[in-house]
Amino acid sequence: MASLRSERVCPTVVSPTGLIGSQGRLALLRWKCRRYHRRVHRYGGPVRLGERDIEFRLIDQLYSECREGKGAAVIVSGPVGSGKTALLQATVEQAGRHEGVSFSVTASVTERPHPFGLVRQLMKSMRMAGMPDPLPAEETGTGTDTASQAPFALVQEICRTICGFAEGRRIVIVVDDVHFADEQSLRCLAYLVRRIEWSAVLMVLTESSSHERELTALHAETLHLPYCHRIRLAPLTRDGVAEQLTERMGVERPQEIAELWAETSGGNPLLLHALIDDYSAGASVSGEPEPGPAFREAVLRCLHRSEPGMVAVARAVAVLGASATPWLIGELLGVDASSVHASILDLRAMGLLTAERFRHEEARLAVLADVPLRDLRAMHGRAAELLHGSGAPAVAVADLLMAAHDFARPGASWRVAILHEAAREAMAAGDVVDAVNYLRHASGMVADDRHRAQIIALLADAQWHIDPGKAARYLHHLGQDVRAGLLTGEAALVPVNQLLWRGDFAEADELLRVLESTSTDEHPANDTRWPAAPGAGAIARLWVAFCQPGLPVGVIGGEAGRARDVPLAPSGPISAATFLNSAVSLTYDGVEIEGADQMLHGIRAGSSLTPALFALVQLVRTGRLDEAVRWSDRLLEEPWIRRLPMRRVMFETIKVIAALHRGASAEALDGARAVLDSISPPAWGVVVGIPLSLAVRAATEVGDVRSAMSYLTFPVPTAMFDTPFALPYLQALGRYHLAMGHPETALTHFNSCEELVSKWRLDTPDVADWRNDAAAALNAMGRSQPARALIERQLSGLADRQSGTGGGTDGMPARLTLLREAVQILESSGDGRERARLPAELAAPSDEDAEEHRRGTRIPPRYGHLQTADADQSAYPGRAELTDAERRVAALAAAGATNRQIADKLFITVSTVEQHLTKIYRKLNVRRRSGLSAGLRQNLS
Repeated sequence: MASLRSERVCPTVVSPTGLIGSQGRLALLRWKCRRYHRRVHRYGGPVRLGERDIEFRLIDQLYSECREGKGAAVIVSGPVGSGKTALLQATVEQAGRHEGVSFSVTASVTERPHPFGLVRQLMKSMRMAGMPDPLPAEETGTGTDTASQAPFALVQEICRTICGFAEGRRIVIVVDDVHFADEQSLRCLAYLVRRIEWSAVLMVLTESSSHERELTALHAETLHLPYCHRIRLAPLTRDGVAEQLTERMGVERPQEIAELWAETSGGNPLLLHALIDDYSAGASVSGEPEPGPAFREAVLRCLHRSEPGMVAVARAVAVLGASATPWLIGELLGVDASSVHASILDLRAMGLLTAERFRHEEARLAVLADVPLRDLRAMHGRAAELLHGSGAPAVAVADLLMAAHDFARPGASWRVAILHEAAREAMAAGDVVDAVNYLRHASGMVADDRHRAQIIALLADAQWHIDPGKAARYLHHLGQDVRAGLLTGEAALVPVNQLLWRGDFAEADELLRVLESTSTDEHPANDTRWPAAPGAGAIARLWVAFCQPGLPVGVIGGEAGRARDVPLAPSGPISAATFLNSAVSLTYDGVEIEGADQMLHGIRAGSSLTPALFALVQLVRTGRLDEAVRWSDRLLEEPWIRRLPMRRVMFETIKVIAALHRGASAEALDGARAVLDSISPPAWGVVVGIPLSLAVRAATEVGDVRSAMSYLTFPVPTAMFDTPFALPYLQALGRYHLAMGHPETALTHFNSCEELVSKWRLDTPDVADWRNDAAAALNAMGRSQPARALIERQLSGLADRQSGTGGGTDGMPARLTLLREAVQILESSGDGRERARLPAELAAPSDEDAEEHRRGTRIPPRYGHLQTADADQSAYPGRAELTDAERRVAALAAAGATNRQIADKLFITVSTVEQHLTKIYRKLNVRRRSGLSAGLRQNLS
């Protein structure tokens, strides 16, 4: 129940139960309220009292005592919208049902300048009921009386007339918003309250709690009287809100949602019923409040019925938003802190604020929309200056600058710096749209051409993370700025990288050469305003080398005047793994990183994603698929990745690749669809070969021909076929045609892969495992001999990688042993897709197969065409006591590979290789590398 605090009550009251004290009467009223609860609401008719039962019963009992000739006065105080007027209406209707006469007037701020304006309204309504007019025209017609000059005789006459009119009848006088009454009328009302103790007159006055300071004189003259009572209306409790929800919305279990409605409305009945109106007008069935037009109108009604200082404070809070403090509000309005504090308390009591914040964003927006546009922009500009001076976060200041629209204001240097800083913070938080807006606003404020070029470069980079296609509109001007020397440092690499992404390799190479030839003394790359990431220029050059495998690559030019040797393939062209490995080395500036986990743990907002992608690719390549997925999911939880579409799809693509390796083709297809739905194929540039190939392969493997065809119909840029991104696309295209029964067409695409990798001198299974697919196509065409030749070449390539010497295999038995090892590796790695493609004889050999395999006299049926005269087989080293990782290291070390070569092949550090070798020596009981072969054979036996 709402609280009732009677500041002055009669010590004893005559009632049907006898003489009881004031506290006893309050308890009795509470009991009666529970008994007559529904009756009170029925008496109220359309008026919704809601938790005002005690207050209503008190007024009702005081009215009942009027028949005994006892007068009383009640001052009802509460915030705007707390139900004061509804209580008055219920009182008037109750008096009408009990043969009483009621007179209602409402004070208005517009009538305050007119002396006796409120009393004149009251007398007019009472004259209509038969009372003589105590206000002669000559006494008030001049309108010049002041409060101090109010004729005492006139006030006496008014009171005498009203008390005389009350003889033989009960009179109820209700005055709403008495705080707006003129001074003369207030004096008259105060005098009347002091004279009605023994008259059948009940006076009920309502006042806004925010105007109590203006009614100090009235309170001082009346509240000490024993028959004068004061009621303070408290906000509705959760139970009161639940009651209203049941009554108006028919909610069966209102307690479950009442807390949310009470929080949004602040317990203010006016706001609560506005929320209910909005909910009833909408189509939602969630049961949660959805503020709309009625709520916004109710907010403004509350404010405009308050004193002007409260309106100003509410507007200041709306402008300052989350940065609002009493000090900032006072500085913004130019008022003292005490008045600001008082207004904030009133706004909290009204239910609009909690602390210095609006309870709901819709309320804040309604207040902002009520401010004239010119005044609003001025307030935003002044607030931005205050927040900047107080050291507020850049994003908070930038939001105010955006709202102020002060492009042409002098001294804008700090504004541009703040907008730039806010853009970086927004990118780190994943708010890329806000970052784009900040940078676009800053570009219109900066006057220096060099500075503007830097801002636009950052704008293009931020836009690229949303849609690379839209970012392309800035490339022409950025290219001109690079050539003119206006764009330097890391920002100058933005157009280079985006041109490479689009396949404009010639222009990208030209710009990169311009940057590499520019004197660092003339255009410092380490400008403190635009810090360059370690190795950014060298990574861009690596990207050029990777995208154009035919170009010779040697030493990559470093930044800040230094040359840096980048570990590239000796022949020049580089594979994806080499590219990522080299980029990671440049990113960490030579600092050794121990394994993929350490790289992934070190990823932070604002850092390069290259180490994370390299680490995830390493996990996939080494069969740690579950770890790759877990890390991808963990990184996708970061807002600076999840909320930036381009960053998000990169990690989702890793998950698709892992799903394909596990054999979860349906899961991979769903993931590929999500990736291409987030970023459409045209926005992928030359990299589109990766997501399209994954989607086509997954759809082909699950037999979804329609989906595969739909992805193949997407146009791809011609420049893609000059990059390694064409290889997975051609392979996926070939596998689709092979599955559709068109081996000749499939073979054409596989041969295209051969032509590209041969031209680029990258013909290794790591780059494109095209021979197995081509052999399958030849086999489907009945051409077993060419198929056998391709398989032999594939096995030779695997043996070359295993031995590290570049020589051939040691005969067919060694090749079969290699196939057997492949089974073991696939079983341990969880590569379900490739394991499913193995022949049953290899995946689970019989005892007879094992014996014949040991003698080298039998090959599983699928590979029977590979039988050769070499039947002399040497057993491959056993691995019973070694872990999977140790097996791989031991095999490579026994074949003569150095620690560095082993680390490069297995994507681990040299330190990790040394630790594995220490354990291997101990398990095999050998002392040096030369004993590994014998130790492995002995371990097998």
